[in-house]
Amino acid sequence: MIRPLWIEVNLKQLSRNLKAIRKHLKPGVKVVATIKQSAYGHGLIPVARELSSQGIDSFGVGSIEEAIALREDGFGGSILVLSAVLDKYAGFFIRYKVTPSVVDIKFISKLNKEASKIDEVVPVHIEMDTGMGRLGFACRNVSSLAGQLKRFKNIKIEGVYTHFPVADSDPDFTNYQINSFNKFIKELDKEGITPDFRHCANSTGLINYPKAHFNMVRPGLILYGVTPDLAVQADVKPVLSLKSKVIFIKKVKKGTSIGYGRIFFSKCPGYIATVAVGYADGYPWSLSNCSRVIINGSFLNIAGRVCMDHIMVDAGKSKVSVGDDVILIGSYKNLKITAEDLAQLSGTIPYEIVSRLSLKIPRIYKS
Repeated sequence: MIRPLWIEVNLKQLSRNLKAIRKHLKPGVKVVATIKQSAYGHGLIPVARELSSQGIDSFGVGSIEEAIALREDGFGGSILVLSAVLDKYAGFFIRYKVTPSVVDIKFISKLNKEASKIDEVVPVHIEMDTGMGRLGFACRNVSSLAGQLKRFKNIKIEGVYTHFPVADSDPDFTNYQINSFNKFIKELDKEGITPDFRHCANSTGLINYPKAHFNMVRPGLILYGVTPDLAVQADVKPVLSLKSKVIFIKKVKKGTSIGYGRIFFSKCPGYIATVAVGYADGYPWSLSNCSRVIINGSFLNIAGRVCMDHIMVDAGKSKVSVGDDVILIGSYKNLKITAEDLAQLSGTIPYEIVSRLSLKIPRIYKS
């Protein structure tokens, strides 16, 4: 590791978080661990291996490519792709024994055709749109939908699910979705379709809406110790830390401008520390001149704009040297900087903070 920038992933804490999440569930409720987009930036395979060791036998991924990577690593459990896939790629689900989300009849027809060629029965999960407006069948005219689904003899309707858009901010609409989903399940049952699994609880839904658990839940961000919203009270702690080092120190006079746009001027004589991290690494440009880091047990402010490969830090008269560790996300004794902190400062969501960290940054896994 020549460029001093790295991510530390605490796998023990990941397991502790899973244990804390399970305390919210009744016996028999199955957990689909959501590890899409490289486990929210934490690393697909190491995270999957750790969760598998803790009894997780079902993963939710964002693409068929991630599903194939899990299969090639030896994972033999259930893998659900939580997105639509073009029907010309239906054969990959059969070849790798991966469960697709079905959002239209055209795809399921293609899948059924491919499965019939080799006399296979393929499990699928039907996604219903109860208000997300992104993917899925509408909940109206259940009889017509059921009639179409029953035509496909090489398809097993293993699951049905929906997704919450405002579980963190609108309980009335979320409860409406839960009730709509529950009504749909009952109507589907009357039509002779009884999926094994019913699920709609994401991280917020799992913690704040127990009646949304049904018999399967899909925790995502809280697995990694990051809360989607302040209203989500879960006994979890961050798994990921982002760290770098000071690579240059410059002594400056009062009034010296620092960085692009000259938006920072030193208020007194002191030192500016340059750190090896920038927006190309996924550290948001919007943190320019407003965020802080931890060096040698102290908070120090970012000076000026975030560059492509660097940030500058106002060290003042602090004793900072080339080679000192810099904590960008993480903690030191009683000091901490969280993904939630950076999200608030940069006007985004914590999901984006962790998932946009470049996959080129080395990950160090601690058990």
